[in-house]
Amino acid sequence: MISKAQYLGSYAKSKDLTPPVLANIDQLLNKVNRLMQTAMADGVMFQVNPSTKSQVAGQKNGGFREQCCTIGAPASAHKLGMAVDIFDPYEQIDRWLNTSPVAKVEYESLGLYFEAQEATKGWSHWSIVKPKSGRRFFKP
Repeated sequence: MISKAQYLGSYAKSKDLTPPVLANIDQLLNKVNRLMQTAMADGVMFQVNPSTKSQVAGQKNGGFREQCCTIGAPASAHKLGMAVDIFDPYEQIDRWLNTSPVAKVEYESLGLYFEAQEATKGWSHWSIVKPKSGRRFFKP
């Protein structure tokens, strides 16, 4: 499970954490943690990222990002509290998302979207933002 503190990381005191962004974060983490529970019940193992000491990927920008962060556009789902990158060094999570009927039922009911596996080597991008393509798995 990913806590709010883990998701925020070094940005926990950011001025960009407005009430709407905090509401987005709560909604995102509720859905992400529900899907993670389903995945674990289906045998998926979530690894701990040594850099973040959690399941959040990257060095420090896999969860929330401030507007001044040079990674991502100003309207990036990460900067709006609507996306998280999950540490997936063995591509086990992405494989499960792409092949498990259990995963499909759950992520569709939760309204989660994912960057395509080939675009996320070592992590899995989960979002509550429907991409312009409308596809559940999209290329960034």
